[in-house]
Amino acid sequence: MFQRILLIGCALAIAVATPALGFRNKGGAMLVHTNDAVVYTSSDDYCVSTLPGTCEELVTRTDKPLEEAEALIWCLAVFAPEADPGVTTVQFGVTHNLPSADYISNYSPCGPNPLELPDGGWPFSGGNPELPGQSGNLVTYSEPVYDQLFPFYWFAVIGSLSDTYFGTRTYPATDEAKFVDDGNPPREDLIDRFGIVRWAAEGENSCPVPEVPGACCTPWATCVILTESECTDTQGQFGLKGGSYLGDGTTCDPFPNCGACCTILGEGRDCTVTSPAKCAEMDGWFSYSGSRCTYSAVPESTMVGWYCGEIAAKPSSWGILKSLFR
Repeated sequence: MFQRILLIGCALAIAVATPALGFRNKGGAMLVHTNDAVVYTSSDDYCVSTLPGTCEELVTRTDKPLEEAEALIWCLAVFAPEADPGVTTVQFGVTHNLPSADYISNYSPCGPNPLELPDGGWPFSGGNPELPGQSGNLVTYSEPVYDQLFPFYWFAVIGSLSDTYFGTRTYPATDEAKFVDDGNPPREDLIDRFGIVRWAAEGENSCPVPEVPGACCTPWATCVILTESECTDTQGQFGLKGGSYLGDGTTCDPFPNCGACCTILGEGRDCTVTSPAKCAEMDGWFSYSGSRCTYSAVPESTMVGWYCGEIAAKPSSWGILKSLFR
């Protein structure tokens, strides 16, 4: 009962976690690996099996005899070499074309004291007739995992046909896959890189790629070169508002003219320090280079939020000012 309550709490934590803007688990992948040299027995713990050290070494083809011997398939969390992950919860799904549950001989979560909350019918089916061979699970740990490559689940699968496949995917009920970190509150990163093992044919993995740094407009209207996750980290050096990332490979030379950009937000106004080009994409009004946002009550509104506190000091038309501050 305690484990069930803990899992429900973890599921609720995911539901209220900070929206995925790019945190410490950003860019990760849920990939697969198989090894025909490993013979399945019901007594072994395959979470402790020797695995490749890099994404490029993962194997996605099995030649285990069809209808006869199990192929061991590991589901792995994989991050780029320069990443600094911290995973406390994994929400994922599996996809396959097996004819019945009898073809999945065994399976188990991996990690420090893993607890799971699977779909009914896991892992053969999630109970949705429109998504045959697809089901989802949530695995949470007693402590974070900081490795850049580690198994979070394994399966022993018997191939039925020459075109049999088995792999990872999004959680079917939400069509999202995510890693949740060890932040307070926990922060989630959506995952869009998966893998497939195929029988008698090469499968596929989508390995993580290194982040390419670019220009970042800070709330103080300065420009620095950072990765996107470093720039937009809302609990990092730039406070709750974070920075505005201008794109991979962009530079601060020539200076991108970071400044306050006012936009409409509901019945109030919002403000972000960014470049004129980004401001135009946001359908906002750019103040001037070097202008900042002020946190205060929006004039004539009950909403409290960011607004362009310095715009009124800059020459402008009455129509623009009236539209922003009325």
